Amino acid sequence: MTKKKTKGLWILKLLGILFVVYISLTIAISTGYYEAKLSEKTTITEEAMQRFEEDVRNGKDVDITDYVTDIRKDYSNGTTKAGVMFSQTIETVMSKGINGMLKVFKSLFT
Repeated sequence: MTKKKTKGLWILKLLGILFVVYISLTIAISTGYYEAKLSEKTTITEEAMQRFEEDVRNGKDVDITDYVTDIRKDYSNGTTKAGVMFSQTIETVMSKGINGMLKVFKSLFT
């Protein structure tokens, strides 16, 4: 029996998955999904503002909690917290690295 080469196969699978994610995000952006969600939030806010103005005109007691709705859900768990920490660490390392490289180039050319 001959062994198949599987050494580089995982790289191709990873690239394929990343490509599918990229295409999915591109389609979501081009179809306006993100903008539709933002406009939905804006509409809710405008409706709350109209209710607030109506209540002020009518002389009712107004409370901000009656008009502001926080519809955010907290989906954080250990994995998302680790992902955020990892991305912040990468951001810090990259920022320091780029700033260090810029200082080196600056010192070379000045």
